[in-house]
Amino acid sequence: MDGLSRRARLARSRLYLVTERISEDLLESALRGGVDLVQLREKDLPDDELAAAAEPFRRACERHGALFVLNDRPDLVERCGADGVHVGQGDVSVDEARRIVGGDRLVGLSTHSREQMESTGSADYIGVGTIFATPTKPGNDAAGIELVRVARYAARLPWFAIGGIDHSNVAELVANGAAGIAVVRAIRDADDPEAAARALRAELPPSDAVVTDGDVCIPHIDWLRSTNGRASPHVHIEHADAFYLLEGTLEFRAGEGTVRLPAGSCIAAPPLLVHGFRNPVEGTDAHYLNLHAPGGWARAPQGTSDTAAVERASAQARPIVSAPGDGDRHSVPHRLALVRADLPQLALVENFADDQFEGPELHVHLRHADCFHVLEGALEFALESGPVRAEAGTSVVVPPGVPHTFTTAAARARYLNVHAPSMGFVEYLRGENPNFDQISV
Repeated sequence: MDGLSRRARLARSRLYLVTERISEDLLESALRGGVDLVQLREKDLPDDELAAAAEPFRRACERHGALFVLNDRPDLVERCGADGVHVGQGDVSVDEARRIVGGDRLVGLSTHSREQMESTGSADYIGVGTIFATPTKPGNDAAGIELVRVARYAARLPWFAIGGIDHSNVAELVANGAAGIAVVRAIRDADDPEAAARALRAELPPSDAVVTDGDVCIPHIDWLRSTNGRASPHVHIEHADAFYLLEGTLEFRAGEGTVRLPAGSCIAAPPLLVHGFRNPVEGTDAHYLNLHAPGGWARAPQGTSDTAAVERASAQARPIVSAPGDGDRHSVPHRLALVRADLPQLALVENFADDQFEGPELHVHLRHADCFHVLEGALEFALESGPVRAEAGTSVVVPPGVPHTFTTAAARARYLNVHAPSMGFVEYLRGENPNFDQISV
């Protein structure tokens, strides 16, 4: 694989196996079950023995399209044909590991606190732990679920919770925001490693494109379809909350004011803004998209999300409100884009395109999700699973690492496009962000 292929595969990885030398049959079973990334942890082997031990790992991961990394041996990555290296806080530094392995290979870093998650240097991904006590790391204190809740918003790279994880607690981890997990015994010591891996992978957030008329929860965004509903005034400490009203009327408390919005309106609440809403018209339904970015809010057990009382509000936080047809306008031949909301956590753009709009080249995003909702007409998507025609009312949520493109499939199409996080998407539309997270493939 080249560097782009490795990072695209990493972006889609959810299940990480850490192990010493194991039989090739066990390794094959784990990979068939859905393991995305394998780390060979043999810190004390001489160079020649480690290179020999790595060879069956390399071959098996290559056959299954999985990633293979060494533990704390950047100097042997090239010799072993590994995709990268994983280092701890007390090992060689991330930047030194990067210097040794080069830009095309991956560097992972173990982290144990918010400060470490926010100071990752040139790392490509992080491990977060130790979550639960485990005999494989007897000297490490278990941080518990709270560290997962911290990583839900603090981590800016692909991340994996690690430490004492198995099928008995993986659902709890996902509910509290885990994007992926790293395991040892849960697969290595299972009676049926393939079944164990498959069961763990099934609990984790989706990493392929999702076509739906319902909800999707991935680490980058909670994409929720709702009817009526209400919420008393509150704030979110670390994530943005955005609404696009599909039908009916909603009344919002936004900061110090109240606004009643009709269908086609958009409102976005940045972190620490007081907001609440209700359907003010009895006997009618209000249908809307409710988007939380980053994701994690929708699954959080009661009392464990970052939702707080109005006393936590910031006087500097301001809502973004746009009526139907409002927004900064950016056009290319056969398509008009209206920017309805632009925050670091997400950018929401409403688009109008005719049947001559050919869409972008096949491309991939490595660090953000690309999401669509068809309001009128239809879009045709090219995905790895094959072509998909999305009619009005359909949402398509594309996680990072998934190659995709789209075009109109009707005389006229109107659709929402949401990038989470925004990664400077609006500046890209203006032609001001050539480094936008979009890579042609």
